[in-house]
Amino acid sequence: MPKYATTSRATNATTTVAAGSSPWAIAVNPVTNKVYVANRGGNNVTVINGATNSTTTVAVGGSPNAIAVNPVTNKVYVAHGIGVTVIDGVTNATTTFAAGSIPYAIAVNPVTNRVYVANYSSNNVTVVDGATNFITTVAAGNNPYAIAVNPVTNKVYVGNQNSNDVTVIDGATNTATTVAAGNLPYAIAVNPVTDQVYVANNGGHSVTVIDGATNFATTVAAGSGSYAIAANPITNQIYVANFGSNDVTVIDGATNAVATVAAGNHPLGVAVNPVTNRVYVTNGDSNDVTVIDGATNAIATVAAGSLAWEMATNPVTNKVYVANYGTNNVTVIDGATNTTSTVTVGSFPQGLAVNPVTSKVYVANPGSNDVTVIDGATNFTATIAAGSGPQGVAVNPVTNKVYVANNGSNNVTVIDGATNATTTVAVGSGPRTAIVVNPVTNKVYLANFGSNNVTVIDGATNATTTV
Repeated sequence: MPKYATTSRATNATTTVAAGSSPWAIAVNPVTNKVYVANRGGNNVTVINGATNSTTTVAVGGSPNAIAVNPVTNKVYVAHGIGVTVIDGVTNATTTFAAGSIPYAIAVNPVTNRVYVANYSSNNVTVVDGATNFITTVAAGNNPYAIAVNPVTNKVYVGNQNSNDVTVIDGATNTATTVAAGNLPYAIAVNPVTDQVYVANNGGHSVTVIDGATNFATTVAAGSGSYAIAANPITNQIYVANFGSNDVTVIDGATNAVATVAAGNHPLGVAVNPVTNRVYVTNGDSNDVTVIDGATNAIATVAAGSLAWEMATNPVTNKVYVANYGTNNVTVIDGATNTTSTVTVGSFPQGLAVNPVTSKVYVANPGSNDVTVIDGATNFTATIAAGSGPQGVAVNPVTNKVYVANNGSNNVTVIDGATNATTTVAVGSGPRTAIVVNPVTNKVYLANFGSNNVTVIDGATNATTTV
């Protein structure tokens, strides 16, 4: 039976500072303790000083949709409809440079101070020298969709969705080479240890393996509808989740030999625990998780509940937790044995977070307006009242505090992990799942979808500022 906790509450006053409309993306520079919020509807970026919560609004181009920070140079790069705006992190002065049509993805190589922007509609990549803002345009294939950087070799890999190839850019010279790939390259993974690049071809039943030293490409057969790819750099094994054929292709990175491992119905995600050498595959339509032993490729199918919503791993205890939205429970997988336990939680569990220090798991239940706390050692539970419609959960393992975003009541429930006592902090309108903790500064950042702003909670005092 669940163990119910006694709770206490307090409410903290807030200050609201106008921000742009529709905050879309957020990035943190941990070196300067600055937070950058791209406001898609307001065509600007809100800069939050993490020490004081004072803000500055920096105008950028139309509909910013991606943001990246180079913490080495203290520059911020914002991709928007007409190009990329560079914000100087010291002065907030900006420079805007033209990129191609529909900048879709952006990546930074902090070693070389180069920025790479994949332009989906103009079929090219904009390369920016971070020191001078000098721009070079490198032609790519048709509809560049994904971009990845190998900082060790200073090579950039661009997957071109509709020309079925990969553009390889030499970061030192910006010269480009085109390497043929399969049909509809969909995802790219780089193993910087072996200097091999793996391109999952969604329409080609294959993976293109590119030798980073020579650009020699090898085609490795895979299943149908390759959807996700992950590499274990320690064992040099690559795992490809195949949505159409309901299996996982395992590639030996040393030989390119393949093995096929059966999965559930429509595998969508793949995650690797390099410490235990276990691979976890979520199967969207069979309500289970396939667990692969990386040493033997032996599998176990672990039943999950209906509509598995979110999965989290505790690397300390080697436990995996799957929130089952449709059956109101959490499946607990023992990573050592693959045995499972089912823990009953509240109604429609959605958000899930683990504190690896205390081995506690926190599950937000929007249907019953509460949070289930699972003791990772015993699977005993406590139920803590939350606000209306709790969705997102974030944990600060340093302070042992838990933050729950309540979408319906426009507040955050702060849980003391030692006592389960709670405090209620008012925030903006419509907080959802976008909540992050900076454990270094003990600040919590919450995006409020309905009021177009961000609430910052001081973890030491629970005082808040909405920016």
